[in-house]
Amino acid sequence: MNGFVLDTSVAIAWYLPETFTPAARVWQQKLLASQVELVVPGLHYWEFANVMRTYVRRGELAEDLAHEAYAAHLEAPLTTVEPGRSGILACALEYDATVYDAVYIRLALAATRACSRRSDRPHPGQ
Repeated sequence: MNGFVLDTSVAIAWYLPETFTPAARVWQQKLLASQVELVVPGLHYWEFANVMRTYVRRGELAEDLAHEAYAAHLEAPLTTVEPGRSGILACALEYDATVYDAVYIRLALAATRACSRRSDRPHPGQ
């Protein structure tokens, strides 16, 4: 089974319409069919909840639907892995990324996994 680090933006597209939702949902189906392992840091769940909150506050999503999506996502068979904290700042500086993104980068580098990021448009064949 192949493993990939899942960016929160891709997971959001499993539940909300985004331009890349069809490709993101292919990843979701592969996960649910146990064809791929998707790895996230614990931070992923806080980011996911924050996006749901933002959509609700903007009036773009009903609060009950945000709760449903969050509850469903908590049940997704994701693998939670925490990168070492000591290298996060150095990683953020090296890659000119936010510290939050550096957490995902460190996971990908530490596990030699491919990053599935919104900007890269997920490719299920990888």
